[in-house]
Amino acid sequence: MVDEAALQEVIFTTFLTSGNATLIAAAIGVPLGAWCARQTASFFSKLQTVITALYGLPPVVVGVFVYSLFSKSGMLGGLDLLFTVEAMIFAQTCLILPLVWGGSWAAFEAVGEDYSDTLRTLGVSPRQRLVLEVGLAKNGVYHAVILGFGRAIAEVGAVIMVGGNISGKTRVMTTSIVLETSKGNMDQAALLGLLLLGLSLALVAFASFARTQRRRTKPVLKGELVADATPYSGVTHHVISLTKNEHLLLEDVELQLKPGTIISIVGESGAGKSTLLRCLAGLEEEEVLCGPGACVFVPQRPVLLTPSVAEELHFSSHYFPALPPAALYYQTKFSLGHLNEHSTSNLSGGERQRVVLARQLSLAPSLLLLDECTANLGWKHIQAIEDELVRLKNEGVCIVMVTHNILQAKRLGDEVIVLHEGKRLSDDDPLVKGLLSGSWMNQ
Repeated sequence: MVDEAALQEVIFTTFLTSGNATLIAAAIGVPLGAWCARQTASFFSKLQTVITALYGLPPVVVGVFVYSLFSKSGMLGGLDLLFTVEAMIFAQTCLILPLVWGGSWAAFEAVGEDYSDTLRTLGVSPRQRLVLEVGLAKNGVYHAVILGFGRAIAEVGAVIMVGGNISGKTRVMTTSIVLETSKGNMDQAALLGLLLLGLSLALVAFASFARTQRRRTKPVLKGELVADATPYSGVTHHVISLTKNEHLLLEDVELQLKPGTIISIVGESGAGKSTLLRCLAGLEEEEVLCGPGACVFVPQRPVLLTPSVAEELHFSSHYFPALPPAALYYQTKFSLGHLNEHSTSNLSGGERQRVVLARQLSLAPSLLLLDECTANLGWKHIQAIEDELVRLKNEGVCIVMVTHNILQAKRLGDEVIVLHEGKRLSDDDPLVKGLLSGSWMNQ
């Protein structure tokens, strides 16, 4: 039987090697994953395939590589690291780095796909965007790191080869289990195995508990009065065409943006309405200044950026201190008071729409682009949102809104644009006249 002092030494060495290897792999793999997820060159798709294939990297292969590297005849033989804890940490880092790198890459890639349009049009700095992406990808990154730790602490082949299983120096729990098994001490081996399993589960459970705990301090909502809107500067004329993959999506769509106006855009699904808004927001070809006091885009699918409703309502004043807080104003205006302490992950579709709209309007836009911002909402909430849009219009904001609600388009719009197959129909077109009069089905 292993005495208590020896057992403590083995446990300490186990968590020293696996813990440090996990920390080093995370410090290298997570930033690499975040950087690679932003790259678009074809080389990176091939690299991702290679990294994924290395998830199953055999430990003995890593052991041979590290042994060759640190042996007397190896490139780093002069460091005299063979059969040391440092060599074991290096071997385990090499083994789990692909898991952490690839898992983080996938997590940040998913964030890019789901949140890219919103993040690009917020006007945040590159550092602020990275902080937001890390927060949004944290679940995927967490699971990648935990998988890496699990593989490191269970590894035996590489650590025996480069550590030597030296008692009191490089012996860990997995190599102790192998040693006791080879001696025929099955009871001792089973006991060590159960102890390793219990310690691993306890550590992962603690990490999970710490991760899921909600922060005790919640932002105190401020801003009972909303600041004056930012008037749109001048009159701009746009003629927008867009071709993708040899497919013409928009063809010479003309519109004039003016201060204090609302342009309603209607048309059947696939007519190019959302694509037109994306062009105006600078998400296709031209660069557009977005963020506080400039262009603000509210996509059709609401995207939340923080864990709680309170943080979402205070997003603008937190990331842009020059903006006065308007959290209390929009909490009242859009009937969000009962959601203050709620997690954003538990909101209904309509609640998410109102919270996102409140966050975006708090940026004091001069050009406001809205894609179906009142879809699936009840009349009370639609009325509150329309009242706010009228207020912004009266203060000089230019608003371009896509809607399938013809009555809403006519009610709010100073101009109604009808799109059909990527083209703007003239006002005297029979389809336009029929659509706006309510008799389009008879045309």
